[in-house]
Amino acid sequence: MKKIFSRRSLMGRFECIVRLVLGCIFLAGALPKIRQPYDFLDDVYRYELVGPKVGMLVAMALPWTELLVGICLLGSVFVGGALLVSAGLGAIFTLAVSWALFQGLDIGCGCFGASSHKINSWTLMRAILVLFLSVVALLIWLLYLRRNTVLSPLD
Repeated sequence: MKKIFSRRSLMGRFECIVRLVLGCIFLAGALPKIRQPYDFLDDVYRYELVGPKVGMLVAMALPWTELLVGICLLGSVFVGGALLVSAGLGAIFTLAVSWALFQGLDIGCGCFGASSHKINSWTLMRAILVLFLSVVALLIWLLYLRRNTVLSPLD
């Protein structure tokens, strides 16, 4: 009996779905921050993690990084790097939300622009989910799919 789906093709489909979901999440998070940069700067300062100069740098760089990662994940461009940065962003978001919850800060999360809800345990779970999905997709890409997408100099 012939197998209909191989492990490689199932992993590829799963990784593709995760990439599309993550890409949409990052685009949905980036666009409001780019449209309203001062509101996002205020959100960054409310976390009380960085000073004014670093906060300004974070507020300028983070939305564009999210946009670039989202575009790469949706467009299947530089997938490995995009997944690696996605995992890094997920870790940063998880640490920032954890810190704010630990400190008892009553602030908006700033995840999807100024109209974002207050941080709570669901916000933390969402950040952990982004981190988890990014790491899983990166591992699948590294272990199962990378060999098909990397061109050898001899090809």
